[in-house]
Formats: sequence, C-alpha cells, structure tokens
Amino acid sequence: MPPILPAILRICGATDIGLERTDNEDTFVIADLTSGKVSSPCAEVAISLPDSGFLLLVCDGMGGAAAGDVASRIAAESIKQRLIDAGGEVSAHPQEALGDAVLTANRAILAEVRVHPQTRGMGTTCTAAIVLPGMLTVAQVGDSRGYLLRAGKLWSLTKDQSLAEQLLDQGVLTPEQVGTFPLRHVLVQALGTRTAVDPVITQYSLLPGDRVLLCSDGLHGTISEADIQAGLGADGDLTDTTSMLVKRALAAGGQDNVTVVVAEYGAVRPDGASDLRQSR
Repeated sequence: MPPILPAILRICGATDIGLERTDNEDTFVIADLTSGKVSSPCAEVAISLPDSGFLLLVCDGMGGAAAGDVASRIAAESIKQRLIDAGGEVSAHPQEALGDAVLTANRAILAEVRVHPQTRGMGTTCTAAIVLPGMLTVAQVGDSRGYLLRAGKLWSLTKDQSLAEQLLDQGVLTPEQVGTFPLRHVLVQALGTRTAVDPVITQYSLLPGDRVLLCSDGLHGTISEADIQAGLGADGDLTDTTSMLVKRALAAGGQDNVTVVVAEYGAVRPDGASDLRQSR
C-alpha cells in the first residue's frame, strides 16, 4: 500500500446578521482537532492521517427571545470539545466520533434549559464535518446544508430535515411548490428541542481541488443552487469566495442571518508541492 501523504486544507468562514434581523443566531467553527486551535475566519493548514483532522461546523439557532444564539454556541463548543477530547478515535472512527459529539451537544443544550428555564424553546440546526486526508464525514440535524464542488459541478451532501422535504418525499408537494409552502421552514428535528435526535451521518471521498461548503439557510434559502455553484467555483482565494457568497445572499434580500464555511482540499505531492486545483 502506498504511503498516505499529508493533505493541505484551505478554509475560510464568514457570517452576517443579514438585512432584517436584529440578532445573529448563527455560529460557525473551524478547528484543528489535534491542537484544539480555532481558526477564524481563514486558515491554510497541513494535516496527515495520524492527526485528528479538522472540524468545520455551521449552527443556525432558533428561538428568538428563547436564546437561539445561546443554543448554537453551546452546540458548537460542545461538539468541538467532545471531538478534541476523543483524540485518535476521531481519525480511527470518524462517523462514530462525530455522531457521539452531536448527541452530546443535544444533551448540553437540554441541560442549559433545565438550569435556565427562560431559554425553553431554544434549539439549533447543526451541520458538522470532519476533514481527514481523502475523506469527509458529515453529520446533519435540521436544514443547514453541506455541498461539494467537484470539477465545476455542485453536489448536495445533505438533505433538509424539514416538513417540506418530508412532504416532497411523500409526493404531497412538488419541487415547484416547496418554495412557496407556508410551513417550509418547519423542521422535523433540531438540537435542544427533544431528548432523542437522530443525526444523519454520511461519508464521502475527497479529491485534490474539491471545495466543500457548509451553510445556513440564510444562503441556500435565499439564492439558487446555480448561484451557489457559480460563487463557490469562482476564481480567487477563499476570502473572496466566502465574501462573494454572503454578498449574493444580501443582494437577494438578506432576510435571515447568513453563514458560510468553505474548505478547499489538496494533497501534497511527493516533491513537496501542494496539488489543490487538479479536479476543478
């Protein structure tokens, strides 16, 4: 078996309150799971297989006066710390480690509600990803999304856990009706809203040049996937990419908080050079 070479990861995140909200209930995390160092908003790093990899995360809190921003921050911090504490188990068993971290976050939010009853009703979506050489593991609760851009084509990595999506699957709604369905934002599960949650965990291969996007519905609920594909695939560094995606959402109305995390994956060649754009 050939040796597994280190991977290069470029990452950038951005969040904006939007044009109509008074609070930003979104939270994002970019964290080295070996050192625990948090990078915000942008970083370029090299990781190798024995390392625990990198955590990318977007949480979209809900509850307004019931402290949706608190729920998203608790979930983000809980997941990050749980994975850091797990050490080598993350790279050995990423699906199990990420699933356990998400369930721990759910318990942490519920514990906060017990201590502070005035926060009852708060909750948060969560889409979290662990990046390891050649592999991406994604966990989702709610309707924050994950996308992969490969060779210029956008692929969805997640499926909204919403009433609208459920009715679409059942044939009650057509794809054309989803956008105007009055209960389209109602979620079938979110962290902190009940004791039992069932995160959907999936795993994907990564190739040099792949770009990964995690985002709140302030982006994907405002602009089309064609616009997301164009913005994610535009030339320029990731600072420009994240800024452009946020600006597109604001230009389209900016009715909600908008948060994006973008990562570009590449391998280190035997000669020591990085290969980031081979597949784009």
